[in-house]
Amino acid sequence: MSNFEKKIAILGLGNISYELCSSLIRKGFKVFGTTNNPERKSQLQKLGVKVFKRNKTLQCISNSTKLIITSPPDLRGCPVIRDYFREIVNSEIKWIGYLSSTSVYGDYHGENVNEDSDLKFSNSTAKSRRRGEQDLLDFGNKYSIPIEIFRVSGIYGQHRNIIKQILHNKINPIFKENHFFNRIHEKDIARVLSEASDSKINSGIINLSDSLPASQLEVIKYAAKIMKINLPKYKNYKEIYNDMPDTMKRFWENNRRVDNSLLIERYGELIFPSYKEGLNYIYNNYLFNSSNKD
Repeated sequence: MSNFEKKIAILGLGNISYELCSSLIRKGFKVFGTTNNPERKSQLQKLGVKVFKRNKTLQCISNSTKLIITSPPDLRGCPVIRDYFREIVNSEIKWIGYLSSTSVYGDYHGENVNEDSDLKFSNSTAKSRRRGEQDLLDFGNKYSIPIEIFRVSGIYGQHRNIIKQILHNKINPIFKENHFFNRIHEKDIARVLSEASDSKINSGIINLSDSLPASQLEVIKYAAKIMKINLPKYKNYKEIYNDMPDTMKRFWENNRRVDNSLLIERYGELIFPSYKEGLNYIYNNYLFNSSNKD
């Protein structure tokens, strides 16, 4: 692909945007994006990203040949497709990547799920995610635009991680027997999305997840070990269930191990195959950096 063609829009410059834009720029992309966050805008402009407010989405679309949608769906599905489908069809966009969530799988009682598994979601947030996915798939089929949907596991990285939570006493360890979920480091998300944007055109659904599902308590124990501190006190899930807010209940009621075989086959090994490598990297690179403590 020539540099002339390497123009990409990111609709929704969120928490992973610095890593993602950095990775895309290293690959020679000219990057456009939308955010209303002034601090993030300033940070990304220093990288060379052309940043627009969200009400200037059309300018991002018209400047690009690839499109990544990270902004969440609403109750009616994907607002980008609903509001800008004509502009996308009439643009030069040849591929769309869409960030969804592994929450659409729902509860599998700790069993494995892959891209062909039935969807058993039971809450409105996951339902919206699935509706957003379907909007993209239907759009792609109708207008022959390749759509690649990335079902993302729990995101962690420099500014959002269990080590920082422990340091700031914001951790609430809970034990629930045989409860599993996966994670993914923001650097791996950035690498995969930039590879997907720069590779041969792929389409379909792919799990964007690490290779080691684990319980929350396992992760906290590992973090405490590398920090050389005592394990924070934890509570039993059954004893505190009735006092949990609904959002926390939704998390704990879903239990699954996400298979990332297709991801590895298509885009290669992860930088951080599990939370262990990821937390070690965070501890060794960010923990004592004063600019990253807040």
